[in-house]
Amino acid sequence: MKKIILITLIFFFTFNKSAIKKQDLHNIIKGYIEYISKTRKVDNKNEILAVTFHDQTKEKSEYSIDVAFFKPEFMEGIQYKNVYIFEGYKLILPDNECRSIEKMFKKVAYENFNQKKTMINYDFKNWHIVLNKKNEITFLSPIPISACMKSILMSKKLKFSDSYEDITFSNPSPDCSKFTH
Repeated sequence: MKKIILITLIFFFTFNKSAIKKQDLHNIIKGYIEYISKTRKVDNKNEILAVTFHDQTKEKSEYSIDVAFFKPEFMEGIQYKNVYIFEGYKLILPDNECRSIEKMFKKVAYENFNQKKTMINYDFKNWHIVLNKKNEITFLSPIPISACMKSILMSKKLKFSDSYEDITFSNPSPDCSKFTH
């Protein structure tokens, strides 16, 4: 009887965790790169792609993914164990809470990117995406570009939850047509 209970508990905790599919995570990152590349030139030799994965609320079984480019001269105190390569970009997983994500990328030689040289506040553009336990997107941020983000992510075959709500403003959002063609 104890073995059945133990097996049931192991099964429950193993399959009840929020875990993104490798292809979905890669498509989110590709979408971010596509968006940023159409707004400015990205220097894959001097910019680092940072991806974080966090449980949002365990009650709702939601988790979030944040993606952003950083320049090493503005990085300070960012904790990461390894450096990976993704589509020609160096990638780090700061404060990673999900070890299975590390297996989704090719590891390369470690480099210390914490090379802050200036006090200027670097204005970086990030994406924040919340997904539910079914790997459906429930929230996108920053909100002013969420319509563009949604368009890009839908073109990459990511699923949106029925609870996802498009938020619009009275001022027009950016023209998304240049991001989806």
